[in-house]
Amino acid sequence: MGIIATIVSYASGFALMRSHKPPIDMLATSLIVDAALAPLTAIIAARQGRFPIRWAMIGFVLGMWALAYVLIVTPHQPGDPARPENPSAPPTSDAAA
Repeated sequence: MGIIATIVSYASGFALMRSHKPPIDMLATSLIVDAALAPLTAIIAARQGRFPIRWAMIGFVLGMWALAYVLIVTPHQPGDPARPENPSAPPTSDAAA
């Protein structure tokens, strides 16, 4: 039980507080933190054009790490000039138009 509680508390980010509680308390608190962060992660992901249900599940499993990823990493948008779809193709020129 102690190993599972440790894994879940690190996944949720709760273990970073260096709290020394019994494993059942750590497990329960970590699951509550994950349950609170899952909808928040899904809402932010949906506003960025990502799949909210997928990110809700990821947010429940990975807690604050999924939330940090959604907040920091911007999603790839098709047609973004900074990230061409076919990098081996030559760049287009506006001079030919």
